[in-house]
Parts: sequence; structure tokens; C-alpha cells
Amino acid sequence: MAKKILIVDDEPDIITYISAVLEENGYSSISASNGMEGLELLRKEKPDLVLLDLMMPKKSGIAMFQELRKDPEMSNTPVIVQTGVSEVTGVDFRNFMFKQPLRDEKKFVESTGLTKYTIPDGYIEKPIDPDELIEEVKKALKET
Repeated sequence: MAKKILIVDDEPDIITYISAVLEENGYSSISASNGMEGLELLRKEKPDLVLLDLMMPKKSGIAMFQELRKDPEMSNTPVIVQTGVSEVTGVDFRNFMFKQPLRDEKKFVESTGLTKYTIPDGYIEKPIDPDELIEEVKKALKET
């Protein structure tokens, strides 16, 4: 049975593109256009992996990620962040997200309920390269 991947992105063209790449590589996909829909589908469908955009309406990817990591039923679901925020802001988001030391770890834990070790399982910069996408998916699903 094909692994099910939840794509959460507010851009329909991105969802269509990622779905096609995943299906060509033997995965099935479901999609949501914001974090609220994403959490609802995550609870209902229990996918094997989540591909999560960060900047979306209604509930951002960051808020969705924090909520799913706090929920014992969803906290072990692997998450790959997909974003174009580096291109928009000029900040190397991959480096920021994975390597940036916390200035005030206690304040961070108190405000988010997360720890510095609560990070996504992968990161992909938009525009998404299909080979990089599949490589990150395989790593997150421990298929490599």
C-alpha cells in the first residue's frame, strides 16, 4: 500500500505539482489549503508524512506544526517544511530553523510548549526540485 502524504499549502498549483511528483514515485497524497484544514485532515486521515508550507491564511504552518507536535496522537508524524520564505525575506531559513541557537530557551519552551529539539524532519525551499522533494520524503519516512 502506498504511503499517504498530506500536502498543506495555500497555492493550488503547488499542490498539483507536488501531488504529481509524489504519485509518479509511488506515494498517494491528500491536500489542505491552510493549517486548520491540515490539522483536521491529519486527525481524520492519519497520513504517514506532512509536507507543510509556512505562510498560509487562517492558521499558519508554524502554528499547525506547533499544535501537531504538542498532540500525543500526531506528534510522531514526520513533517517536511516547504517554503519560499528565504527568497522573500533574504534569510537562509534552513540555517535559521535547524542551526540557530536559542537565545532564551526557557522563554521559548514556556511560550510554545516546544523545545529546541522540536524541529521539522526536513526542509525544502521553493521552487521545489522534484529530486530533492523525493530525497527528503524518503529520508523523513526512513526509506533510505
